[in-house]
Amino acid sequence: MLTKRSMLIVLALLLAPFILVGCGSEKTTSPIIDTPDTRPPAAPSMRVARGDNTSANVMWLQNTEADLAGYNVYEYNPDPATLESYKRLNTQTVTGTGYRVDSLTPNSTYYFRITAVDKHGNESGYSEMVTVTTVSISSGDYEEGLRGAELTP
Repeated sequence: MLTKRSMLIVLALLLAPFILVGCGSEKTTSPIIDTPDTRPPAAPSMRVARGDNTSANVMWLQNTEADLAGYNVYEYNPDPATLESYKRLNTQTVTGTGYRVDSLTPNSTYYFRITAVDKHGNESGYSEMVTVTTVSISSGDYEEGLRGAELTP
């Protein structure tokens, strides 16, 4: 005759496989693997840049990525020692589609490019370059400078 303890052991042994396997369910579980996003957004498309005597307004088209955080604005500072020496102008990501650069020298040419940044910190390649030439108020070219600059591929 089986004791209570023996009956409990037999019952536990009979139920153990169902408890451990999920009562005969064919479901399988796999760990969730969170793959980090390393794909950068597309490079922005420049729209236009306009300059006056000491400032430039650089504008571009809005990117369409769902995880877009904003943009970085770079100015090219020609330096004979390097082929490309772009300097980031913004300290915080720009969330709009335009950026004003002040304190420029009149009658000088400046080169700008933009990159897009997503919420994971991935940064796109550079946009096409836009050239802005500031004007000298004394030269009477102020209105010409406000008309804008051509995009340089």
